Amino acid sequence: MSEKICLPISDSYALYPCKTTYTPCGCRFSLDISSLAKDAKYGVAIYDKATDIMIRKREFKDCERIGNVYTAIIPDFDRSKHSYTFYCNDYYMTDLRAENYSDKLHFGNFDASKARKAMLSPIFNWDVDVKPRTPYEDSFIYMLHVRGFTMHASSKAAHKGTFLGVTEKLKYLKKLGVTAIDIQPCYEFNENDKKTGRYNYWGYCKGYYYTPKSAYAFSDNPCTEFCEMVKAAHAQGIEIIMQMYFPASFERREIPYVLEFWAAKYHVDGFHVMGENMPMSLIDESPVLADTKIIAESLWGTNLENKDYYDTAKTQKRYAEFNDSYMYVMRRFLKGDSGIMGEAASKMRNNPLSYAVINYFDSFNSLTLTDLVSYDHKHNDDNGEDNRDGNDYNCSWNCGEEGPSNKPKILSLRRKQIKNALIMLFMSSGVPMIFMGDEMGNTQKGNNNPYCHDSDITWLDWKGLKRKASVYDFIAGLAKIRKEHHFYHSEKEMSMVDLEGNGFPELSYHGESAWIGDTGSYKNDLGIMYCEKGKLYYAAINMHWDKNTLSLPRAPKNSSWKIYYSTDEAVLSDEGKITLKERTIAVVISEVNENKDE
Repeated sequence: MSEKICLPISDSYALYPCKTTYTPCGCRFSLDISSLAKDAKYGVAIYDKATDIMIRKREFKDCERIGNVYTAIIPDFDRSKHSYTFYCNDYYMTDLRAENYSDKLHFGNFDASKARKAMLSPIFNWDVDVKPRTPYEDSFIYMLHVRGFTMHASSKAAHKGTFLGVTEKLKYLKKLGVTAIDIQPCYEFNENDKKTGRYNYWGYCKGYYYTPKSAYAFSDNPCTEFCEMVKAAHAQGIEIIMQMYFPASFERREIPYVLEFWAAKYHVDGFHVMGENMPMSLIDESPVLADTKIIAESLWGTNLENKDYYDTAKTQKRYAEFNDSYMYVMRRFLKGDSGIMGEAASKMRNNPLSYAVINYFDSFNSLTLTDLVSYDHKHNDDNGEDNRDGNDYNCSWNCGEEGPSNKPKILSLRRKQIKNALIMLFMSSGVPMIFMGDEMGNTQKGNNNPYCHDSDITWLDWKGLKRKASVYDFIAGLAKIRKEHHFYHSEKEMSMVDLEGNGFPELSYHGESAWIGDTGSYKNDLGIMYCEKGKLYYAAINMHWDKNTLSLPRAPKNSSWKIYYSTDEAVLSDEGKITLKERTIAVVISEVNENKDE
């Protein structure tokens, strides 16, 4: 075989991040030996994919090394017929930056001790693929685990636990009102944790960051299946946001390249980056990621403090903050804790101009929404750590009985509390997010840290959709209402002054007396009024364990207050007051009287 090795390295491709890629001159192989022995012999072993037999070995030459990086172009490497591994002396190594691997792995069969034969990923025909580019303020996020979402037999998916399984459920998510899917790690990773002997089901570990996870593919081609999922999601107007976890040991400067790769090759719409000391300034400087959503726990270092940067950029929000501060405050308010109402009102109003905030009552590492109202304590006994793992601080309330219950009164209260939580979530100005199964009463049996379970604990039981159909419909209705009313999803925090000149501020707070929102330490009830184009919307919230009465402002001329919807009994009086049953939310609107005087 002929080979070409004299191309100047600077002309072959960008060295960093040392990926094996296809060029017009042939396949360019790159190997970083920074953590390997410097005096060894390195090279590429090429295999016939059909027979899995090694065809040849190609040793790197010293003239093909710059610093700790070897790179060489082999023109006769056939991407359709050949696979490869690297080698060091007589030891064969997996290309950790490969785009694809020739072996099809099933979940639990990952063996890191064996060198995996790598391939170049197939070319995908994107045809006409248009990214939704939905602004944060118009977004509704659904977090899911690819395998857990459809693995349960009740999902009735033809391709259970795979990217194609997610694709099958896109219309279901669209009907729910979802605009973006936040996917737990779905790049290749080793799910077998040798230290604990348990699964790393979630995948928050160092990964093979340039290829979709083989075990999440139905066929032998995870790259194509992932592309098909993204393309189908875009056709439904749904964005794909990938969770990317980078441990402290991973090179920080490579992270933007990983994100750029997925944005360019797989048309991913955003990234939920996780890990310590994320290089946000480097991500911010990437021109490839200029219109890509970036979600992070901390946004320090992204120039967000520089208001002029955003005033002159004239672009929609790019960043969003994801942390548990909203969750814990609102959980405490939901269960009736004292002294939290003022903080809860602030969280519901919070909507910075320069970045978005993601709001949620539960996430992958917490009690589910159903378990939040069913358990006072975590129940992680099945994790094998004597219930020591997971967060002890859950801010949950079991409504009178720990765990499953057959008592109608307790079940009714739990359903009401779930609806109360959802109303407050969708009324909040930030971006609402739910975890998979919240719409069908999903339970993890009180486990708030099921990181090691590939079982019914983490697989979504779709039978709950029939049992909890009203919750699905309720969420879909809330998403529709939020979409229809701008004040629920404005691009900036609502003002407490009259900007429209119609006599009412955009946002105001009320209590026992109209226009006086009492957030004292003993209070658990509050009225929040929104004004949009002269029409008033009043959310009466009573999270106390006894009934309470709130006052409404006088309705506009020729209008009167009417209850729009309520989670329990709510009574309007002629004196402009609304009395709410314990732990009840009612939304009241001003409507023009039909028999008004001319």
